[in-house]
Amino acid sequence: MRIASLLICSLLWMGSLQKETLVIQQKEIIVKGKTSIGDFECSYDKEQIGDTLFIGPMNTTARSLNFTIPVREFGCGNFILNGDFRRTLKADQYPVCEVRVLRLFKGQSNLYGDLSIKLAGKRLMLDKVMFDKSQYLLAGKVQLSFEELELETPSRLGGLVSVEENIDLEIKLYTGPG
Repeated sequence: MRIASLLICSLLWMGSLQKETLVIQQKEIIVKGKTSIGDFECSYDKEQIGDTLFIGPMNTTARSLNFTIPVREFGCGNFILNGDFRRTLKADQYPVCEVRVLRLFKGQSNLYGDLSIKLAGKRLMLDKVMFDKSQYLLAGKVQLSFEELELETPSRLGGLVSVEENIDLEIKLYTGPG
């Protein structure tokens, strides 16, 4: 009887460790900021069927979700903003950005992720980034500053048009059934 109880408890415990799997259908990165004359938004999205993201306690690079983003493929709405964005991120020197979701895990009521972001040659490790999960979307948002990225805040027209120090980085992962 004890062995049967132990076996049942073990099976239940193993089931609780089972990881949820999300199949990523599309990835989107959005950079938002404010200038002295208005807001701006630059985005990159890519459909890529088949990437898998595991929700659970594991923290291995084999289970991380990695994507490389060519800086020149960000769209900001017009060629002037596109050029400013590329110059600010030093696209000639650092032609790609990297975003890695190292692990995704459940909190009490939300999902959290540990991220690694490489932007303009600077790598940032971000722990416990909150992700909102709806039926087919996993969305996280991080506020970064030009200072922590070791970038100069861009300005135009002799400083009449300037960008605020903080920018928002949104990561949207569109999912399908796992």
